[in-house]
Amino acid sequence: MSSKVKQGCSSTRDTTLDSSPGKRVKSPARSSTATATEEGRTSRQSVPRLLVVDDEEYICEVIREMLSSEGYHILTTSDPRKALDLVERQPVDLVLTDLIMGQTSGVEVLDHTMRFHPDAVLILMTGQPTIENAVTVLKSGAYDYLVKPFSMDTLKAVIRRGLEKQRLHRENIHLKEAVSLHKISEAMGSTIRLDFLLNLILETAIKELEADMASVALLDQEAKRWVPKASLGVPPDMLRSGLLAGQDNVSRWVMKHGRPRVFDKDEIGERFLPGHLRKNIRSVIVHPLMAKGKVIGILILVRTKGRMSPFTTGQLHSLSIIASKAASAIENSRLYEELKESYLQTLTALANAVEARDIYTRGHTERVCYMAEFLGGQLKWSEEKLWEVKMGGILHDIGKIGVPDAILNKAQALTDEEFEIMKQHPICGAKILEGIPFLAPAIPYVLYHHERFDGKGYPYGLRNDQIPLQGRLMSVVDTFDAMTSDRPYRKAKSFKMTLKEIKDCSGSQFDPQIAEVFLDAWEKGLIDKGRLKVKRRS
Repeated sequence: MSSKVKQGCSSTRDTTLDSSPGKRVKSPARSSTATATEEGRTSRQSVPRLLVVDDEEYICEVIREMLSSEGYHILTTSDPRKALDLVERQPVDLVLTDLIMGQTSGVEVLDHTMRFHPDAVLILMTGQPTIENAVTVLKSGAYDYLVKPFSMDTLKAVIRRGLEKQRLHRENIHLKEAVSLHKISEAMGSTIRLDFLLNLILETAIKELEADMASVALLDQEAKRWVPKASLGVPPDMLRSGLLAGQDNVSRWVMKHGRPRVFDKDEIGERFLPGHLRKNIRSVIVHPLMAKGKVIGILILVRTKGRMSPFTTGQLHSLSIIASKAASAIENSRLYEELKESYLQTLTALANAVEARDIYTRGHTERVCYMAEFLGGQLKWSEEKLWEVKMGGILHDIGKIGVPDAILNKAQALTDEEFEIMKQHPICGAKILEGIPFLAPAIPYVLYHHERFDGKGYPYGLRNDQIPLQGRLMSVVDTFDAMTSDRPYRKAKSFKMTLKEIKDCSGSQFDPQIAEVFLDAWEKGLIDKGRLKVKRRS
């Protein structure tokens, strides 16, 4: 197909593309703007990038001249095959292509563009405006088509309408992304559980950035090494190789420089990844997690060859928002865990101070805490409730601080009056804790661990389900350790005798379901007997 430029006037404003055969004119000289835009990439991402494809080179030049004053970055090629390569390797906002170009059709160029740039504006030119061609154009997903000859004003109008529609579409997507990222940020800020938080980060990153794999590695401050903490969609052989675990050269580069980067398949050479792992990767995006100016972790996303396009700089920006919020949430989680550990150490010191008044045994608190936490795990309690169990185990006897030494260590049986004083220690312990919100979850363990399932316990004589579950659990493990430890008024019983007594008292002194879980775990050897050995004081 040959074309010419109709020359009724010297102004390019009246230039018209004509499909009349056999007529040609000299191509206009390239403008300086066009030359610059063809040569290089630009950091001005707001300037639309246009690709013009026509097997008649001079038509490409005429269109370039028509649009030279519009401020577009214009790429042209008369080789349809080269156009396919350009589309794959460079960002493109609009493609203007001839419909029929030898063995390659404009529809093929448009299909290829849609694979790599789904939101690009697609416009077809044709000198054969048949109904069949119009249907072909519409089916290809093109925004519009131009019939040669067309005027410069028509060309500009179609391009402007297409780019305006694209702008609105992108703004709508960005708005949805902003709302989505805001919701995600709120969710990240509402949890302090590290495992839940990391999974949320990975699920979010994969969904929002259309990745196939994701992982997070965090810095172990004590060991001074990177430890993979969570991954999603990562094959085991990749994790074993160190990829996506903070131990590959891609990750090391980002950690060293402290800034994110997108690695396309051509950039990921042998120095970054072994060949057998690199072959299925299309694009990698690596983002450091920064807190207080230091890298505390690394977030890695991977697109495989199943994806048509690599990660973009725009997606890197979106990931930066996620990474920033994630780093803050991870740091808050770490600080919260350190605070919890400090509280735990303080509580343990307090419990040990109370326990030190017992001249016969030591380690009661540690053993009860172990068994209570274990039993909670057997009952499938949540991580949060297991933390409360640990607090309850440490503090269950804190009320004994109000019991006189003469009663606490009396070698003979207590009098009725002395026993009444001893029976007040759960209430005393609860009063100590009730003014501290952080310790409130431990109160049921403190207040009810001497209640009996048949209602004959103290301090309130509750029975069955009237007794909170925490108290019923603590009753079993506290009694087990008390019976297997020396007391001022008796010698310790063996494990065998104690287990028989728990079984015999199931349904009277103990909640039968909790007693059954404890006994079953013992029979299966799940309880570490070494941790239950009593160390006696002289």
